[in-house]
Amino acid sequence: MASTRLVLNRYATALFQLAHEHGTTEQVEAELVDLDAVLSENADLRHNLANPRIGRDAKKKILMQVMGGGVSDLLRRTVMLLVDKGRAGLLHEFAEVFEAVAMEASGRAVAQVASASPLDDGARNRLREQLKRITGKDVSLTESVDESLLGGLRVIVGSRMIDGSLRRRLELIQARLLQAPVRGASAD
Repeated sequence: MASTRLVLNRYATALFQLAHEHGTTEQVEAELVDLDAVLSENADLRHNLANPRIGRDAKKKILMQVMGGGVSDLLRRTVMLLVDKGRAGLLHEFAEVFEAVAMEASGRAVAQVASASPLDDGARNRLREQLKRITGKDVSLTESVDESLLGGLRVIVGSRMIDGSLRRRLELIQARLLQAPVRGASAD
């Protein structure tokens, strides 16, 4: 899976660079979001694109109908190249990878934040500022509540995870206690 993401990152980076050169980065990004929305809503379409028994020409025809005439030539050629390279089933993931490449290039990042209870505005702003200092990027937050954390936060930014949850702290304390020598105990 990591190698798939690496390959998709190469295609996304190339598409981003070409779109940037042509001044169509926002357009391509919006078109990819639209394509991804269609793929997200249609499990049969995703299944057909991933199905090795369906030929590449058939997949191209399906995608040409899905994209219609309103898609830029740059995106259309990239999608057809992905089909030619046997990666049509990865188009849903490709949109996500392209977004990550675009955000990286523009100095932005998205942090996935899990907390034991919903964040208030003050905590949210402090977290954004701390993450900006750590990453050097403007960070937007995708928040979720995970009551199993007991307290604190678990944050994922890019490939970095910061686990400041109470649950994790308790696990670390438990591990230290289990490894600590016990004085006065005899070894039988």
